[in-house]
Amino acid sequence: MVKLLVGILNLSLAAKYFGVSLDKDIWLLALSVILFLDMAVWGPINETFRAKFIFLKGELGENKAVNKTRSLLFFSLIISAGLVFFVIIYPQFLAKIIAPTYSGEDYNKLIAMIKIVAPVLLITQFSAISTSILNAYDSFFVPEITGFITSVINLVLLIFLAPYVGIYSLVISYYIGAILLLLLLFVQIEKKKIPVFTGYTNVNFRDFKLFFLFALPFFLPYFFGQVSSVLEKTLVSTLGVGNVSSLDYSRKFTDIFLGVLTSVLATMLVPTLSSKFIEKKSNEFADEFMQMFQLGMLLLSFVIPVFTSSSLPIVLVFFDKGKIPQGTLLEISQLTIFYSWSTLAIFIYLIFGMALLSSNSEKKYAFFGVLAQIISILINLVFIKILGIFVFPVSLLLSHIISGIIMAYNFPYKSKTLILVFFKYTLILISTAVLVFYLSKFVNDQINPFFQIINNSILTIFLIFFFIYIFNLEEKKFIVKYYSKLRR
Repeated sequence: MVKLLVGILNLSLAAKYFGVSLDKDIWLLALSVILFLDMAVWGPINETFRAKFIFLKGELGENKAVNKTRSLLFFSLIISAGLVFFVIIYPQFLAKIIAPTYSGEDYNKLIAMIKIVAPVLLITQFSAISTSILNAYDSFFVPEITGFITSVINLVLLIFLAPYVGIYSLVISYYIGAILLLLLLFVQIEKKKIPVFTGYTNVNFRDFKLFFLFALPFFLPYFFGQVSSVLEKTLVSTLGVGNVSSLDYSRKFTDIFLGVLTSVLATMLVPTLSSKFIEKKSNEFADEFMQMFQLGMLLLSFVIPVFTSSSLPIVLVFFDKGKIPQGTLLEISQLTIFYSWSTLAIFIYLIFGMALLSSNSEKKYAFFGVLAQIISILINLVFIKILGIFVFPVSLLLSHIISGIIMAYNFPYKSKTLILVFFKYTLILISTAVLVFYLSKFVNDQINPFFQIINNSILTIFLIFFFIYIFNLEEKKFIVKYYSKLRR
């Protein structure tokens, strides 16, 4: 929750200093295309590393698993450095893809920014794999706390640098935060005495290939995922200056929340479920999954109703800094509502995908991932002229809910309880969202936007507690237990 708050503050400062300007669009396009390239090349291996490492550790022992990880690190460095060199030499290759309508001075600025941010690919990859190594050794909190510390430093640097160097304050703060995060992760790996940075005389491509082949089914969905993301940026850049920034602001709230949620699922759920699957503990596998699923649905039952009922007040509080026109603020608030509902679809897609990955059914997960991206691409291409900028959250929601439901049907351990829990928590979420949306109209008339958000948040929490008691959910006993402790 603290990481979520810091992320939102960073977003608010970006709106204050840069609004929906061309410079902000160029920064977002350049950074996005580098991160898209990183995800297309390394995303599948990063996502599957934890599960593969645990499988290798169980089959071959810790020493051999660590030896193979060294090969992964070595070849990651070589390939990433080659990609950075290619991007710096041929930036126009990416510029033409991400912004085909840019020309003249705008195009030259984009080329320059792509060259500047190219090394981010190398830093990001090593941070991702270092975090995965720590997670595989049951170190979950330190990587998260380290990420939080660097986010705060990012925030402080942005405040001090923005008035002097403009948009380049985002570049400088991003680099300093990313490098510091990498160094802190290295220190933690050394402190835990994980010997992945020594013994590089034994590296070989065969060991790297083990991780590559395990992740191979995921390269197709990641490829289509990056095609979908690049296509989105390309299409929105054709809608006019400022639209890239508007879309970024509207989805950033939910992106930050999903980033935290995905981090929890990848770092804690996958290693836990993978261990239960190897040990053939099907009941414990299902129980661990169910607990995380219920927790995620309860969090969404708070997040979605609050954003649905308070989108405009939230946008006014964080973005109304004099740099963004009122009409654009209204559009951002409407987009925010759509994106908030897409988080439900993405959560269902992710958590059932993680279950398939942890149960050695990675090919199914990969196939349904491709399906989601193809559906999204088709919707964007067909309906862009009809729905305009609103096509992007709609395609995100529809594509992921379809694939997510199909993956839920392929859950490794069939359970009627899971189906019942799914419908029960979904009903609570929808009921809470509808009630808060309509009740807020009576409560918040002519009230300051900040207090509107507080009122709607309190009302949402009250309704969630009410439904927990009405439906007699498992969380009820925890509430009663802690309430009893407080009364003593």
